[in-house]
Amino acid sequence: MKEIHIMNEKLGNCTIKSWTPESASIIHQNLEVHNWAPWLSASESSLIGRSKVFPEGQLQIELPEGQIVATVSTNRIYWDGHVDSLPNWDTVAGDPTTYEKTYQPEGNALVLMSMNVHSSYQKFGLATALVHQVQKLGKELGIENIIGSFRPNEFGLFKIKHGPTDFDAYIHMVQKDGSPIDAWIRSLTRNGMKPLKTDVQAMTVFGITPEEFEELQTNYHADMWKQFGEKWECGEVGQWTVDPETGLATYQESNLWGIIPNLPDYVTLE
Repeated sequence: MKEIHIMNEKLGNCTIKSWTPESASIIHQNLEVHNWAPWLSASESSLIGRSKVFPEGQLQIELPEGQIVATVSTNRIYWDGHVDSLPNWDTVAGDPTTYEKTYQPEGNALVLMSMNVHSSYQKFGLATALVHQVQKLGKELGIENIIGSFRPNEFGLFKIKHGPTDFDAYIHMVQKDGSPIDAWIRSLTRNGMKPLKTDVQAMTVFGITPEEFEELQTNYHADMWKQFGEKWECGEVGQWTVDPETGLATYQESNLWGIIPNLPDYVTLE
């Protein structure tokens, strides 16, 4: 895609454009590693693959001085429009998570797969700017549906504070003004997102050995790991379970499938 320049009141003249294989290392080190748990962050090779499979669907925001501070990754698939037929996040990502096995060039659905905003530049509207650009991309490509398996990022901390909580119950919790309690779901809702259904098995990580599991507990937010019966909470959206026979640990989390409205026909693209 061509470069799009947006004027941010606090950050100045920023640029939105497709990221390239050459940018993958920077995005991995400066955004993915810091924003995601180590078992969930996209590898550099995955980012490179996505930029080759569906380049126009991988977007980054650069500050005037060239620093990459936000990204969004999308995939293009076919969806029949029936809520019951929505796959899970892992299925849309494919294995490997480069989209090479799942991308459909004539697909009618644009799927928001992941979003990154540098911790120093949150609350500046960058996530909203990327969502709007995805809407523009959908219109340019003639895509009917913009959907996503959205991750309520604050759910993990909520569970650490309040104890095990049902995912659907959390999704329906609201603030005094009636907006969702979760900041990311709230932001999406303000951009017109309508919930479709719970993605019950959105992301699953299998086969973590006892040694690897102990290392994660020691090196990743050690103060947040708490065991509740057969489940381990770690401050993330999902939970861990350990097989009593093999000792292997499995991580699984739910997300929220939602749909974002297309841009109206009267909007003129830049």
